[in-house]
Amino acid sequence: MKRSRRKARKTAVPGTLEQRTYFIAEEFYGGASFPIDTQQYQKLNSSLTAVVAALELEELFQVFAQSFLDFEEDLLTSSLAYAYTELHGEVEFRKFFSNVRRRFNVRIITILTAFQSYDDQTNRILSHAASLSSVLQVNTQTRTSTFDNNLSYRICAALRNYAQHRDLPLGGFSIGAKADFSQNDDGILNKDGFEYGVSPWLNLQKFRSSSQVKKDLRVELEKISAEKKDLKWLIRSFIAAVYNRHATLRESLKPIIISAQQDINTAYETANIEKGAEVKFLNLRGEGKSRPMRRDLAETVLKDFDTYTSLKNADRNYISSKIDQSPEVFAATKV
Repeated sequence: MKRSRRKARKTAVPGTLEQRTYFIAEEFYGGASFPIDTQQYQKLNSSLTAVVAALELEELFQVFAQSFLDFEEDLLTSSLAYAYTELHGEVEFRKFFSNVRRRFNVRIITILTAFQSYDDQTNRILSHAASLSSVLQVNTQTRTSTFDNNLSYRICAALRNYAQHRDLPLGGFSIGAKADFSQNDDGILNKDGFEYGVSPWLNLQKFRSSSQVKKDLRVELEKISAEKKDLKWLIRSFIAAVYNRHATLRESLKPIIISAQQDINTAYETANIEKGAEVKFLNLRGEGKSRPMRRDLAETVLKDFDTYTSLKNADRNYISSKIDQSPEVFAATKV
């Protein structure tokens, strides 16, 4: 005789109160917890996401900016070494030039790689932050306009692929000194000293013939008669273009980060009142997640927005240590 077996009916079990409750809580043993409603949680979660996204964008840009400063420092270091290092014989000269060439290639590749990281990850970071959809649109627009309006930007975008798949970016460099002359009241030229400098360059003919250069850019480059392109101009102009692109993002993000800062500060102040003492190290808890909610995070981002602003003039700035012999300088420094 067969026994009938009735299968147990599966019923949905509603989430527990604890699972459906949101908190801001001190993240240490014995820390206090403060319940918040769904609207407060969503608002804080959105604000925190915006701040973290902006912080990540700044980190990417600042790595890029620092790579440029390292390149500029190497230009100065190489010139200084050439001016004051005694080189004897072909072997020492060859070693010196090999070391300089190797360092320049490293610096240029680092700039191009840092830019690619910034370019690739900016869109990803913004697309994962729902509250930053307007900034994502700004990024798309400014990315396109920067590419369209800057030859150096278009060249460096292709140069990164060239360096990865074809050849090292440095075609060569010149280094040396030229005499500084002045003319006295009698019209006689006097040699005042020597100016040392280094000029790395891109082999334009080799670069434009590579498959990494698309047709439109190749047409542009064919209009340039010179076989060498000064990499100091190219890199500095490129840096200024990328900075201006990033500055547009900063302008779009700033009011959002200020608003987020107010939301986070309000949460801390409310918790202070409920606890009757100052709270520290709050986390935002909900939906199975616990996110650190540092009170100073938005302020850190806003301070970062004010860094490297001089890069907007990178294509017009250069460093010189030439002695200024004008009367005004001597009068100002006279003891």
